[in-house]
Amino acid sequence: MVENRTIIVGRHKLEMAFRDGIAPATAYSLLLAENIPELNGQTVVDLGTGSGLLAIVARLQGAKTVYLLDTYDKAIGLAMENAERNGVREELIHLPIGSEMVPLPHGERVDLILSNPAQLPLPEAEMENSPFYAGPEGRAMIDPLIREASEKLLPSGRLIMTHNSLANLQKSFDLLGSLGFETRILAEQEIAFRPFIDRKWLDTLGGNSAGLYHVRDDVAYERLCIVEGLKGKKQN
Repeated sequence: MVENRTIIVGRHKLEMAFRDGIAPATAYSLLLAENIPELNGQTVVDLGTGSGLLAIVARLQGAKTVYLLDTYDKAIGLAMENAERNGVREELIHLPIGSEMVPLPHGERVDLILSNPAQLPLPEAEMENSPFYAGPEGRAMIDPLIREASEKLLPSGRLIMTHNSLANLQKSFDLLGSLGFETRILAEQEIAFRPFIDRKWLDTLGGNSAGLYHVRDDVAYERLCIVEGLKGKKQN
């Protein structure tokens, strides 16, 4: 079944299709899309492209070239179709999955890496091929993404990613800082817990007291942030 949607991101009106288990854009992807800066002539990687939403917005924001990759093979076909619908197909390049998280051509570096990584802490995956599950602490994708970004970005490059409070935001700030990134939060919002979030498991990791979530009027909320890491920080 194909679901077609018109999505407004800033000044851009996108025509998007969703199918083959690739769900419509979530609050995570939409908040990230809304915070993609002007990219005049820059090169970008969209890691975990899904429907292609972020890659398309990056191109519409002026990127010269956008590399995209996804572990789900049907996502690439759909992303390219959506790029065609929005007139940016020629500037998008598929990167095949390799041994590295960002398998760029040898010696190439980019200006920006965009990603909405899996980041749900659970003792085990809630379903086969879960798009959310990322290990017991939710960091199975976040940590290698940050480390590899430090190697795959140009000297003044940026990593812009979604990051929820459930996966311990402070750990990522500490890791980014140790690798020479300046960090800031570009946007944030709170989201009430969805049914697949295991609050009891989060409590074993520190829960509310560790800042993984907060409770208001007996409702538990996660904090969703758009985090930017700017490469080039001078280390002491």
